[in-house]
Formats: sequence, C-alpha cells, structure tokens
Amino acid sequence: MSAEVFLGRQPMVDADRQVFGYELLYRGGPESATIFDDPDAATRGVMERVLLQWGMEHVVGDHFGMINANASLVMHGLHRAMPPEGMIIEVREETPFDDDTVVALQQARYDGYHFTLDNVSRLGDLERSQLLPLASIVKIELTTAHDAEIPRLIDVARERSPGIQVVAEKVESVADFKRCVEHGFDLFQGYYIAKPELLRRPARPAGTRSAAALHDSLENNDRRIDVGALESIMTSDPSLAFRLLTAVNASAFGLDQNVHSLDQAMGLLGPVMLRCLAELIASSGDTIDDDAHLMRGAVRARMAAELLVGTEHIGSGVTVALLSTTDSLYDAPIAELLAELPVTDEIVDALLYGRGRLGTMIEIIRACEQHDVTTLDELAPGRSDDLFALRAAAAEAVAAQCAPDSSASPVHL
Repeated sequence: MSAEVFLGRQPMVDADRQVFGYELLYRGGPESATIFDDPDAATRGVMERVLLQWGMEHVVGDHFGMINANASLVMHGLHRAMPPEGMIIEVREETPFDDDTVVALQQARYDGYHFTLDNVSRLGDLERSQLLPLASIVKIELTTAHDAEIPRLIDVARERSPGIQVVAEKVESVADFKRCVEHGFDLFQGYYIAKPELLRRPARPAGTRSAAALHDSLENNDRRIDVGALESIMTSDPSLAFRLLTAVNASAFGLDQNVHSLDQAMGLLGPVMLRCLAELIASSGDTIDDDAHLMRGAVRARMAAELLVGTEHIGSGVTVALLSTTDSLYDAPIAELLAELPVTDEIVDALLYGRGRLGTMIEIIRACEQHDVTTLDELAPGRSDDLFALRAAAAEAVAAQCAPDSSASPVHL
C-alpha cells in the first residue's frame, strides 16, 4: 500500500534555543502548507494522525505537543482523546465565550488539560479574555501587535495568570529575536527559529467496514459507545486493533511495561478516551477496503480464542492473531509494524519467530488455512480434522457477524 499521511511540526524554543514543544499542523499532502475549509476537520485530522498513525512519542518525544482547536472541541469532549500530560490545546478567543463554554474550559483545566491563548495582539482583548486566567501559555503575534504595547501585553498576561509562559509568535529575523529577548518573552516561535517540518509516513488506515460500524454505533447512542460494542468491532478488524495499540504509548500514559493484550490496552485507555478515539476513527476519511485480509484476521482471532480456551493466554492469543495479518494489510514487514506498537516480547517472538505457546498457536492457524496436514500432525498430532472443523466454524461465525443486522457474539478477550 503506497498511501501516505502527512503532518506539519514547528518547534517552540526558549531563549537558549532549547526545544520546549512542537506546534502540530494539518497537512493534507506533501505541500509545505495546506489550505482547508473546515478548521474542526483539520483539528480532528491532526489528532487522528498524532494518536492513531504515528503515536505521540514518535511525534513529540519528551516535549509538549500543541494543537490548534476551537473551544467547541472541549465542549464536545473530544479533547479527552489526548492525554493531558503531553498536549496543549491552542485556542483563539475571537469572540466572547458563552457560559457553557467557559464551564467546559474550566472543567478541562481542572482535569489537567493545558491551554494556550493564541493569536493575541490587542491589549483590550487580552484584558477582557475569559481564557487567560485558565491558560498556561499566551502567544503574542509580532506581526499585528504594536511594538509599544508589547511590554504591557506581557505584564497583563502575567498579572492575570501567574506563572504563564509568554510566547513571541512569528519571529522572522535575528532582529525580531533579539528584540523579543529584551522584552522578556519566555518562548519563541517563527521562521527565524525554524520553518514547519513536514513529517510523512505510510498510512495505517482503519477498515472501511469498521469505521462505518463505529460511526453508526456513535450515532445510534448519542455519540457514546459502550466498551462491549467497541470490543465486538475491534475483535473483528486487525486494522482497528493496530490503531488502538498505537494510541497506547509509553510516554503518553506513563507505562513502564508493554501491553500483552487488547483488553489491557482498552483498560489503560479507559472508556472516555476509547469513545473519543472511536469518534476520530469514525470521522476519518482514511480507510482501507481489504475485506479479505481483515476477515482473515478476524477468523484467526476467533480460532485463537477457541484454541486457548481455559487458559490465561486468550487475550494475548487474540492480539497475536489479529496482528498476524497486518503485514499483508499494510504491505509492510511485520517487524516494522511491531516496532510501532507497545506490545510484549511474547507477542513479538510469536509473530517474528513462531516462538512460545502463541507462536505454535499461530502456526497451527496458518497450517489450517493452507490445509497443511503434515505441519498439523507435527504441531497437534491427531487433531487435524478437529482443527479444520474449528476453522470452518470460525469462518462461518465471522461471516455471520459481518452480515447486516448480525447478532453474532464477539470474540471475548
């Protein structure tokens, strides 16, 4: 698969030119900039790429990530897709917020999320700002602010929000940088510091069927989704399993160990973040139509659950089975794909080398697909007929589950 996804990234630095964080920018293609008609869709696009394509740690590392958004994002609750520890939400206050919006912003700040008051240039607007007392950062735009007012803009920001970091935005020259250092700005951003860098990578889209199922489920449940419904969809689609594992990365969630199963990943994400991630996937236009590989992964997952019934390895086995088709799905080496995911060595060893109980399990499943009686007799002597029947039943169950208005039960993790 040759499709790519793109993202812009521009650093923000301190007076010593050390990186504080990166502003993350929507890019729809390899061009240095992208014009878009719907800012909310662009924000969702950036979030989808950061959380579900790259993974936060691969985009910002140990630094902060900053994303432009309307206050409506917070009103809608979609900011909860992002961990509060690593992301800062940049909001423009072009018109006064209503009371409900202010309450939502206050709650988000109480929950640990950080805000940047963006695009400030007029003293009166800053003095009346409703967001400033909640903000951790304020950006003063040099190209539109009057130079004589800049010291007062900085003073008002620090008076109304003690501890706030004040950013000089659109620093375009050495003279701009020196002047801003003299004014006492804390942080600096602009073409003099660095132009936005274009990041690009192979796309890892979700299956079209699953994206549609998520969309329908959200629409039918007033944009809420229960974990059981998500489990049912996820265990039928390797691409969705891959994207949710991408969302669980060590720097974002403070993990000191990798995850061993999808149910553990869902537990770490929690129901609120799961709903938000499901909404990002559902609204993304980047999907893949490859029912053959997607359904093969679902059949393998159902077989894995049956082969490991009564053991503590079902969750890991289902995860291995789903991931085992992603190399064909994404046309990429499985080692490359596993390097993007926070999975255990047990899962890696099973998929790369066929080691351990899970490695034997996936080899048995592949042998069933190929009707390889010789391999089955080596791995599971005397069970080939039962295993062929098991695979046939799994395939039939998956086909029924994928049928319209299906009530077939999901694979339980």
